[in-house]
Amino acid sequence: MTETDLKHVVWIDTDPSVARGGCEIDDGLALIQAFNSPELDIRGISTVFGNASLDRTDAIGREIVNRFGPKGLNVYSGASGSQDLGIPTSASEAITSALDTELLTIIALGPVTNIATVVADRPDLTPNIRQVVAVAGRRPGQRFLSGPGQPRSFPDLNFELDAEAFRVLLEARIPLVLAPWELSSRVWLTEAEVESLKSGGEAARWIYEPAVDWLAWWRDALGLDGFNPFDTLAIGYVTSPQFLIWENLRAEIVILPNDVDAMQPGDEVAVKPFLHVGREIESSYKVRYCYDVAGEFREDLMKRLLH
Repeated sequence: MTETDLKHVVWIDTDPSVARGGCEIDDGLALIQAFNSPELDIRGISTVFGNASLDRTDAIGREIVNRFGPKGLNVYSGASGSQDLGIPTSASEAITSALDTELLTIIALGPVTNIATVVADRPDLTPNIRQVVAVAGRRPGQRFLSGPGQPRSFPDLNFELDAEAFRVLLEARIPLVLAPWELSSRVWLTEAEVESLKSGGEAARWIYEPAVDWLAWWRDALGLDGFNPFDTLAIGYVTSPQFLIWENLRAEIVILPNDVDAMQPGDEVAVKPFLHVGREIESSYKVRYCYDVAGEFREDLMKRLLH
């Protein structure tokens, strides 16, 4: 058995928005974490709309991969919105080509439009998807509040931006692992971790200033002295599963009143889709739901970021 045989063969689908000025950086952290993880054999990177428009996520994704990724790793541009579900893109065609030759774990750090397009267009390839690890999902009644002073709950953005794409994966019975807000809310990166980036490798130093601004946003907007590194938990499920706790549950997509946008008196109640997971849900769809993480995960993450 070779060293390659011991690696997890993965594809990463991502929507990075790393920039100065308080932009979300967790996709960037997750990509650096993945590049510094010897457990992974990354077959390709695809970009998707989400944290920013596709032109921004694609440009940022290419910069991160070209500067810090393994030599020869290619980046493929994907869906620009949920309207692209089922429409071939460079990303969906590249994922299809990869699945034609081998089994893959797909780590989805943004909306799953690219992946669902592959599943919809080439259902014969679904057996070659070992699993999709996605950053999405919640328990019924759960609100995404990282602190008591948070004025508005976070949306389940990756899911809400293309709920139909998640429905495609559920209906195709793709093995689906959820690394949701509940999981990432257990991990905090504070000023100490951000300042340590200055002494890390080139990638850590590159993301330092955007991380300073992102930390400042959490302080100013939410009154918190740290932030949750959301997407890094999806990478961690593959690289460091010994630190995560999960259970196999049933899932369903439901339409309920919007829990994020405040409505004016007299307005109609706004609704939106929710990806609910739980023991009492009556559904044939099953997922693996990660809900807790050991304290050692943060140390493991920082070692990979600082490599």
